[in-house]
Amino acid sequence: MDTNFNYALQDFANGQLLLINKPYQWTSFDVVGKLRNSFKPLKLKVGHAGTLDPLATGLLIVCTGKMTKQIDTFQAEEKEYTGTLILGATTPSYDMETEVDGRFDISNITENDIHNAAQQFTGEIQQYPPAHSAIKVDGERLYEKARRGEDVEIKSRTVTITEFEITEINLPEVSFRVVCSKGTYIRSLVYDFGRALNNGAYLTKLCRTRSGNFKIEDAHDIMELVDKIKNIPRSNQADSKPLPNPPREGGLKAVPQDIISIEHESVRKYRENADPLNYELLKDFSKMNRHFSTEAENVLWQLLRRDATGFKVRRQHVIDNFISDFVVLQKGLVIEVDGMYHDLIKESDEERTKILNNEGFEVIRFKNDEILKYPQKVFDQIVKKLSLMPDKQLPPSRGGRGRGL
Repeated sequence: MDTNFNYALQDFANGQLLLINKPYQWTSFDVVGKLRNSFKPLKLKVGHAGTLDPLATGLLIVCTGKMTKQIDTFQAEEKEYTGTLILGATTPSYDMETEVDGRFDISNITENDIHNAAQQFTGEIQQYPPAHSAIKVDGERLYEKARRGEDVEIKSRTVTITEFEITEINLPEVSFRVVCSKGTYIRSLVYDFGRALNNGAYLTKLCRTRSGNFKIEDAHDIMELVDKIKNIPRSNQADSKPLPNPPREGGLKAVPQDIISIEHESVRKYRENADPLNYELLKDFSKMNRHFSTEAENVLWQLLRRDATGFKVRRQHVIDNFISDFVVLQKGLVIEVDGMYHDLIKESDEERTKILNNEGFEVIRFKNDEILKYPQKVFDQIVKKLSLMPDKQLPPSRGGRGRGL
């Protein structure tokens, strides 16, 4: 992207590659979510090409629109990092996310020892991901199991370290530069480096400086970029209200004709009244994207997550080509959060409810304001509802994105 920033929303829909300097303590998903939200009312597909830990900074490649099809290509490219480690101590997470759990004497370690240890890690090596990582085991993130104190068998993986250069030694701090393959955990490399010295080490700073041919020097500050995107004109109509995704026209596959027809009157009216400058883009991308989260959805998710209800709650879960806000599959309960635009598509919402009912789901709805004002009351209603519902044997998966039903 050039400094003049002469872009329309259509350009991002067609596909753009954005280089972002991820801030400290932001997750990679935070960056993607902030960018996705900046494109409103266009619900644009946005994804990143390679996760950075929250405590890491540096280059994050983000793709929009049709460019997301190339994410796997960008993600597979070689990466370069600079960082700092502390010798003489370890933490369970191999970085500063957790407290020090072991200390070691470093008085006998020389600079020569440090340089020699680094040379042991060039080429193909076997590496164990940290227990505090986002890798999934049995459908759950490793860090969730680790925080509960569960022991999990972690399999090693083969990674390639092209360069491991020690750039500065000021014990207990050691600074370094690493060039490595996709899938390398620098935290694990630091931990193994400490063991190679018969000692301990943990990561204190990490910055991704390069991914493939893309460099940190060319990256955007995330908030500056968001401001520029938000200032792109959305419509030249006099009255341009932010429009939602068009209602999904068809709902579930095998829809009984006595329940709904694809060209239902409410869908037709909405299509005819939509902003013609944005509607086609909205329609194209509504079929393949999860929507951005509202504040009310985020508030409710903080209450529902981590099995707080006693049952596993899935967020933005695909039920065929319908995306529910929240669903408890064990009970067949769909929880919907309705914003202002739902007033425009009440009939379509009613039809979706009928379809889901026909598939064995029950639907409950809450207004945005209701959740924001009385979050605990809403949560208690959901828990009570679940306690009164029997377990259900729902239809098997029939394809779609995610675990579609």
